[in-house]
Amino acid sequence: MNATPRPSSFVSSQFAPSQGKHRSERLEKSYRNCMTPHEAELDWFAGLMWKAFPEAKSENELSELVAEVLTTERRPVHPKTVRNWLRKLNAPHFRYVIRVIALVGAESVFQIIDVDDAA
Repeated sequence: MNATPRPSSFVSSQFAPSQGKHRSERLEKSYRNCMTPHEAELDWFAGLMWKAFPEAKSENELSELVAEVLTTERRPVHPKTVRNWLRKLNAPHFRYVIRVIALVGAESVFQIIDVDDAA
């Protein structure tokens, strides 16, 4: 007897729609595990800038806002520099990281610490 498999037998429970959120969390964690520590830090800082300015609707708008806030009389920050940080092409100087952390809140520092690595 030649039985054709039912389409539902091809669908793994791992990919069930009801578990879509959990699947995306696993994929995100898997992606984070593939990143180097440097890439993870750049990714964290880019996310921190988005959290600091939730009103920004685009990368360009965010880069304008961040550049405006971080610019001082002695050290101007150009929006293109901020876009490079958002695209993870350059690492920001520590003085800018501290200022963005201050905008978001000090508890944001704990996001960079991976509990799984400590175990």
